[in-house]
Amino acid sequence: MKFWLAVATTAATIAATQVCAQDAGTTDALEWLKKIADSSRTVSYSGTFVYQHGSRVETSRVVHYVNQAGGVFEKLVTLDGPQREIVRANDHVTAYIPDAKVVLIELRSTRHLPVMLPEKLSDLTPQYDVRKLDADRMGGFECVWISVVPKDKLRYGRKFCAELNSGLPLRAQVINENMQVVESFGFFQLTLGGNFSRDQVTSRYEGRAQLQKWRVDRSALNVMEQAADTGWAASNLPAGFRKSMEVKRTIAGRPLAMPHLVYSDGLAAISVFVEPKVRELPAKLLSNQGAIHIYKRALGEHVVTVLGEAPAATVMQIANSMESKNVANSIAPNTVPNIAPK
Repeated sequence: MKFWLAVATTAATIAATQVCAQDAGTTDALEWLKKIADSSRTVSYSGTFVYQHGSRVETSRVVHYVNQAGGVFEKLVTLDGPQREIVRANDHVTAYIPDAKVVLIELRSTRHLPVMLPEKLSDLTPQYDVRKLDADRMGGFECVWISVVPKDKLRYGRKFCAELNSGLPLRAQVINENMQVVESFGFFQLTLGGNFSRDQVTSRYEGRAQLQKWRVDRSALNVMEQAADTGWAASNLPAGFRKSMEVKRTIAGRPLAMPHLVYSDGLAAISVFVEPKVRELPAKLLSNQGAIHIYKRALGEHVVTVLGEAPAATVMQIANSMESKNVANSIAPNTVPNIAPK
């Protein structure tokens, strides 16, 4: 009896040790994930990267400075296809398109790239298995692979190879429910650090645009948002998804405010837009752009558009469960104050 008790006690101790080791491994992996997400606002770098989505492959050069006094400055130059330069100073983004002689100006809220995370990292673990994998070496830098594997087929998986010191992802992959890589990003030349240089984050087209009087498009600045009860809700969300944003979006020239809701599981984000139906559409229409699925659904006198970097089944489930709390007031004449987004 003492022998079997000793065996049982030993087995229980081993099992408990394995669970603790797994928990410690998950915690370490989650901390790495946070480091990856924070790298865009903590690390200065410059380099050339390849971005692949679907059948498209794009090569770009980027310079990214983090000002120690606060602020992020960046310039991205496309090296393939039509020429474009995108300059960012914090949330102020200016895109130069020389072929069309157009300058686009807009505000984009800052977020942690290439991943968004919940405030509590542990909120990811019910839906994802987060693991620290093998060390690797890319472009002369040591890195470690972090995998984020979904526990169902209603969300995408991700893999990142994070540079050991900075956490900057040297390579990133989005993996669909069929275990196929549907989107990838990777540096093939990279310099970490460097002192801030205004010239490095100034577009070469800036002077030409002013001299030749390129058309300046500020229409995106006229898009206003205000938190509000839109009168719409999803009644059948995939497990783990919660509403993270609900606003009424006002666009200049349109008399009606458009409901915009965002549902997230802490990693994936799905946007829902509701607008009046101005023409007849197919009852349901599904398309995709790389890893992003877009699903349109006619719903009475409205059109519901749901899009996000998630499997088709996920955006369809959310779209098909959207309901108006009050059809008569679901889209009311615009009474949103004319304020800029934060």
